[in-house]
Amino acid sequence: MNAIVGFCHFCEAHGPRPVFCTYTTEDEQHTTEPSKNAVQCNGCTSIGSEMVLISRDGDTIFCSRESVPNPEVTSFLRQAALRSITCEVNWSKEGGVVYFSDTQGDVLSSTFQLKDTRSRGLKRLFSIVVLMKDKMLLLNITPVLSEHMQKIAKELQNLANEVYEQEQSICSQRALRLKTGRHDFGQSRSLVQLTGDADIFKKLHSHFTHILRIGSVTYSETLYTSHGLLNKITPQLTSNTIFQENACVVPNNNCLTLRELESLLTKEAFKKVLYCILTGVHIVIKCVNFEPTRIIDCLLKIIPSTSVDINRPIVSVGGNNTETYDNCCIEEVENNDFVCKWSGSLPDKCPTLMRRIEIAMDNQKLTNAVLDQHIKSLQLEWLGIANTIKMAKTNSGKSDAIKKLKVVLGVMQQDEVLVNYWSCMFCS
Repeated sequence: MNAIVGFCHFCEAHGPRPVFCTYTTEDEQHTTEPSKNAVQCNGCTSIGSEMVLISRDGDTIFCSRESVPNPEVTSFLRQAALRSITCEVNWSKEGGVVYFSDTQGDVLSSTFQLKDTRSRGLKRLFSIVVLMKDKMLLLNITPVLSEHMQKIAKELQNLANEVYEQEQSICSQRALRLKTGRHDFGQSRSLVQLTGDADIFKKLHSHFTHILRIGSVTYSETLYTSHGLLNKITPQLTSNTIFQENACVVPNNNCLTLRELESLLTKEAFKKVLYCILTGVHIVIKCVNFEPTRIIDCLLKIIPSTSVDINRPIVSVGGNNTETYDNCCIEEVENNDFVCKWSGSLPDKCPTLMRRIEIAMDNQKLTNAVLDQHIKSLQLEWLGIANTIKMAKTNSGKSDAIKKLKVVLGVMQQDEVLVNYWSCMFCS
């Protein structure tokens, strides 16, 4: 976890100051260069300016020293020490106090008291602060960090209480001050003197290193791709979409190209067939000599694939079949020519997808293979639009919300028939 854990105190002579800090680094120079501490005071020093405590975890170095090498971070740490001891204190609240700074960073602080027979009020103020730049990460791991910070404070208080009781048993400072009226407190004593433990800062190094480790282990960020995120939330949404395996693959079979079909039917007849296949009007193919599957496979490239045979939008019947259909009929006549028979008529404005397919077909710079891929991308785009509108209707059902969504998705009035058909037919 990229953060700094600091141990701060209130000095009678110098005010709130950080005395010890732990951070992660990959720079070996931080393990050898001395700390910069201009204050020569027992309470404001910890392990000395020349000493550095180090723990390693792979390439990561956990480094503890009196001050941070970076001047900006040192200033931030001093500001955190000042605020954590003077104003960001809430004794009635369990856990730490989180406060933010737009210019420097964010801080989690936990303030506590240690008994000291030689201090003002027989108590000293201390705090543990965690500094980082990631606000959301800090907020998420605050409960875990606060628990460990409180355990550290409790451990220090137990050690300080033992020293305090021993000193009080020898000479009661409260009684002595009341009798003599003297209040010569002198320099603040170091944490080693308060706890009676010469290795107390080595233990703090171990505790602070553990805090940095659990911070990175407890809360980790996972970067999901769009496919992974959809599969995690609603796996059914990825069916019949670009995330489905081989969704963007165009079958390479022996069917007609769209331009060949247009030449076979004439441009006006092809436009009717294109409108019918996109909007759900069933198409009947009557052939005598021509192989009908070549036409069927060509038309099926325009719409999303479906495994429901009963709703197959295209059927083929024999050329001599007298059965009639109230739909669009592509019929082979003499000289291998084809005609299109449809009782309906094209609307004044055709669906947007249909117009974009026609524009792409008129663009001679697009080869047939590129044209097929382009139409496939358009198909998947409008399948996603139809699926989104269907999900919105299912979850919300509010007409105003649906209207606003259609505006955002670019669905116009002439697209309604296509979107409604695709939502029912191809969206699960």
